[in-house]
Amino acid sequence: MSVNDENAGLGRRGCLGLFVAGVAFVVLIFAGLIYIMTRPQDGEIEAAERAAIEACWKSAQATERSFTEESCQEMEKQFLRKFGHQP
Repeated sequence: MSVNDENAGLGRRGCLGLFVAGVAFVVLIFAGLIYIMTRPQDGEIEAAERAAIEACWKSAQATERSFTEESCQEMEKQFLRKFGHQP
């Protein structure tokens, strides 16, 4: 076995190791995202989102821009979808 053959074998093993590490990293990221998205929402989060919506509407009244109003409406839709009732 020559030096070139040994280097080619190490290169393949290193490449396979990097591939396996990459796949493990992607799986870990997806598992984390699934955990974050499926965990139950508590009252503190609900109150914070309600306060953010109220601040958004105050800002929309001050600026009188349609984009800001659309953003506030979208926040209310997301709140309704997440918690099942109007803020």
